[in-house]
Amino acid sequence: MKLQPGEVHVWFGRLDRTPARVARMRTILNAEETARADRFYLDVHRNRFIAGRALLRDLLAGYLAQPPEAIRFAYNEWGKPLLAPGFVASDLRFNLSHSQELAMYAFVLERDVGVDIEMIREEVASEKIAENFFSRREVETLRALPREHQAEAFFNCWTRKEAYVKARGQGLSIELDSFDVSLIPGEEAKILRGDDWNWSLASFKPDHGWVAAMATQGSPLRISEPRWI
Repeated sequence: MKLQPGEVHVWFGRLDRTPARVARMRTILNAEETARADRFYLDVHRNRFIAGRALLRDLLAGYLAQPPEAIRFAYNEWGKPLLAPGFVASDLRFNLSHSQELAMYAFVLERDVGVDIEMIREEVASEKIAENFFSRREVETLRALPREHQAEAFFNCWTRKEAYVKARGQGLSIELDSFDVSLIPGEEAKILRGDDWNWSLASFKPDHGWVAAMATQGSPLRISEPRWI
């Protein structure tokens, strides 16, 4: 797979695979990944983790022309994954997210990137959670919307904020209420207030009842038509 400067590739994947496929996927993971997988109590969560990491390895293998099992990872001090020394000559950067049975991946050259995907769940999209994590402006915007649009708006806000925080790679050291994002359904995804304006946002609807977002460093990039793996 060929990735050009100024371009970002977005992929989505389904994590619920057959037991036979999951068993094959497990064979390309490293010892740390299989140990993490084995810490999950429920089979469904264990298998989704295995599938998510194996799909990441398969995609990276295509960009790096390396066997998927040969790829090694490193992590910054806040836990953001990146390619280990020896794979960074291409300056390929990536990020991934998963929610329930869906995963999202993004790949770009020379710029930081972050993604988040979420299933829209009415029971989670509460005003109390919004008040605890969103900015005052975002909460006021959410309250002003008709009830039937509030759950989607809540998760628009959530995914865009998470994607931005993940792109910057500084974890919870960035408070979620320290910046504003757009959230009204149908509006362009963008940062409305923050201490670093050198970021671009994009939003996606990968499937019915799902929303996703991506943050990239700098001016907007050419986003390829999202593909499924």
